[in-house]
Amino acid sequence: MRVFGERSDHRGPHDCCKHGSAQSAAQGNFIARRGTRRKPPIWGPGAIIDTSWKRSRGSAIRPARRILCTLALAAAALVSVPGPAAAAQPGRQLLRANLSQAGRELIFTVRTRAPVPLGKLEPRPDARRAGSRYLCLALSREGGGGERRLCLGGPKAHRRVGLEAVNGDGKPVGPGAGAPGAAGGAAWARATVKRPNPRKLVVALVPADAGLTPRHYAWRVLASHGCELRPRCAESLPNSGSFAFRLRPVRAAGCTGGATGLVTNGPRDRKVVALTFDDGPSDYTPGFLDVLRDKGVPGTFFEIGQEMPGREATMRRVLAEGGELGDHTENHVELPDYGQIAGGAERIAAYTHFRPCLFRPPGGALDAAVLAGAGSLGMRTVTWDVDPTDWANPGSAAVYSRVVGAAQPGSIILMHDGGGNRNGTLAALPAIINTLRARGYRFATVSALLGDKLIYKPYG
Repeated sequence: MRVFGERSDHRGPHDCCKHGSAQSAAQGNFIARRGTRRKPPIWGPGAIIDTSWKRSRGSAIRPARRILCTLALAAAALVSVPGPAAAAQPGRQLLRANLSQAGRELIFTVRTRAPVPLGKLEPRPDARRAGSRYLCLALSREGGGGERRLCLGGPKAHRRVGLEAVNGDGKPVGPGAGAPGAAGGAAWARATVKRPNPRKLVVALVPADAGLTPRHYAWRVLASHGCELRPRCAESLPNSGSFAFRLRPVRAAGCTGGATGLVTNGPRDRKVVALTFDDGPSDYTPGFLDVLRDKGVPGTFFEIGQEMPGREATMRRVLAEGGELGDHTENHVELPDYGQIAGGAERIAAYTHFRPCLFRPPGGALDAAVLAGAGSLGMRTVTWDVDPTDWANPGSAAVYSRVVGAAQPGSIILMHDGGGNRNGTLAALPAIINTLRARGYRFATVSALLGDKLIYKPYG
């Protein structure tokens, strides 16, 4: 992570003669007019900082300093004569930028001399055009041609960023085509854009949503407030070249909360449900994951330790695609002892580096010892409030009708991806998701339904 410093304001050679100490002259400390309240400058040509200052009272100029100042003035006369357009140039808008990684998210921070009007920016600009108004994070593969640009502005500017790919000549070639690491041609990426203070913007997004994959990148910040002559308003940070950044792969490592006890459903005041699957991993599990991925829905999979060997890749896929793994004992034993509970959790951690936060007792059978055993391992015991008894293979139509007929806000829905023939449940799953979504329901992992989040950590 690199932080790039704010450029200091220019101080004229006369300033050293207006203060009572050499330290003040070196640091450029001026005394502003008292009682004057200055409004923040506006992003654009008018954003020139007022540099009218009042001389410090009683600051006598000593002879030695008078000689130094005279020399400084003479030198300035030789080198500070501006060209015809120099006085019309506004101050730089980009002061400092930072690119970092926090768990699963890429964090882009930029500080500007004046507040940036997000609503007036173009989310997919042609930066070659003088009148374009934009603020973009530009990334390219080290040694590669072209850039992928993530630009602020447009509708819903606080919830997404525009995506644009440009070739080596800076010509836009589409939202996704040719972009580094791009998986498609998406025009937008989900993001959270916050403004902690008027001159600071913080953008957080999941790199994969912007078509970015783990690798080394060169990056820079591009900005323009729009004007008739492009060189007068377009700027880059750094002025030339680029900064370096390594986007590391991440994986789920655990979850927040750490609560224990028994849960059968989530809050009833929100139309959110959790789809859960027991007795895997199995040869059917990849098919369930395909449906969930295509529908954009996360699932929670309670897995049996003895079924895990040889299916480690499937387990890691659950987590990589936004799902969650839960412990379902080592050997699917009802009323399990501590060893059975710990055995399943240890296998999950060993195969995926994820420490499970949830435990589901086989058959829903539990007592105080089961709750205590799961709790001692930092896991919450989770059962369900919707059960289509799909374990008995009643057919896809029955599974569908039983789920959509019983689901309500906060429901934890039980289904099975292992333990037998699961073609009926798999066939019913797309229609279950479509129907509940049409009724206004959203989907979450069990931990998210209960108000917790998965913790992601970079590795490699």
